[in-house]
Amino acid sequence: MMKYIHDTIQNTSRSIFKGFTRPQKKAVTEVIRGLFVAGEPILRRLAQHPEKSSKRQGDKYSFHLGNINLPDVVDEMALKRAKAEVKKNTIIAYDLTDISKEAAEKMEKLTWVHDGSTNTIQPGYTLHGIGVNGLLLKLRVHEGDIHTVNQTRKEIVKNLSRSFNGKGIWVFDRGNDCKQWFVDLRQEINTQFICRLREKRLVVIKETGAIMKLKELPEGVFEIYLMNKNNTRVDRRYVHTLVIRKHLPNKPPIRLLCHLHDVYTSKEIVEMYLQRWGVENLFKRAKQKFLLEKIRVLNYQKFVNLVALIQFVTNVSTISFFNLQRLTNSLISGALLSYQFFIKRHTLSFNVDSFITFLQQSLKPFIFHAEKPPNQQNLFSKHQLGKLVPF
Repeated sequence: MMKYIHDTIQNTSRSIFKGFTRPQKKAVTEVIRGLFVAGEPILRRLAQHPEKSSKRQGDKYSFHLGNINLPDVVDEMALKRAKAEVKKNTIIAYDLTDISKEAAEKMEKLTWVHDGSTNTIQPGYTLHGIGVNGLLLKLRVHEGDIHTVNQTRKEIVKNLSRSFNGKGIWVFDRGNDCKQWFVDLRQEINTQFICRLREKRLVVIKETGAIMKLKELPEGVFEIYLMNKNNTRVDRRYVHTLVIRKHLPNKPPIRLLCHLHDVYTSKEIVEMYLQRWGVENLFKRAKQKFLLEKIRVLNYQKFVNLVALIQFVTNVSTISFFNLQRLTNSLISGALLSYQFFIKRHTLSFNVDSFITFLQQSLKPFIFHAEKPPNQQNLFSKHQLGKLVPF
């Protein structure tokens, strides 16, 4: 019944093993499987061998995670999946998230981040995230000692836009309200985008030439110019579309700057922007279902590899959930019936989050049998027995 889930996890895992040694493949496979079962990235708690101590197994995982590079291959797997689905007007959401490490002192490359849950500044890490069609396309740890956030954002968006051949509409929140960024998006990256603006932004109405603050403008759709960096002259190189529209009662209107190839109503543009919450939900899923913020390795390379593996298992969960609804062979049907019974019994909704909970409660850890069981003589050589071990 669960064979389909087992096979999906193992077969998808092989896509990130390029160039790995056999021990590395084995260690990463166990960590992936452990993340599904334990639901947390603490290496000792991912131990799966019944005859070895959890410390010994955790040390093995730690050793191999320090000698490989997973972020690029995990991103490549997600990109390969997303490229087939991204169309001309598919929403691609970019946002930042953070991992707060309040009690950490010795973790490498710690920086200061804003912890939104407590509204305080804490030591931790900033992460760049890209979400498209339910996939966490990228979850890159920001290296503040090498690049600024704006430089990394530009590199990520530029490379992915080229990979998608200019398809898709990029969506950004107010933290990306930057005049130079809008110029880069149009001139260098040459892509469609929607970005929410701050209400204090100065704009120039194309029709009248009036310089206005956004909060002074009524609801509607306007063609505008932006001011230069120091607000001393009008930048007439590009005409932008400004949409001001209420989307919630008793709330101020939302203000969106757009560059789109097709014509949309203001309501449609606001709805496209609100799809940005998809990437927020992906961050939430990685943090709540796989406890992203609980990573506590000291070495930076191990840290980014564990982040990449959490991105990977989040995507595998999403892919498995969607496939469960599309395909109809008997193995998949059996897993689907088990899942439906599970959510009915636990009064949960039919969604990816409850499906991950189902996986974590249904899947069992790998069990590696001893090479020489007590009171039993081996019939095969050690090499042959290695091939017969379930992996």
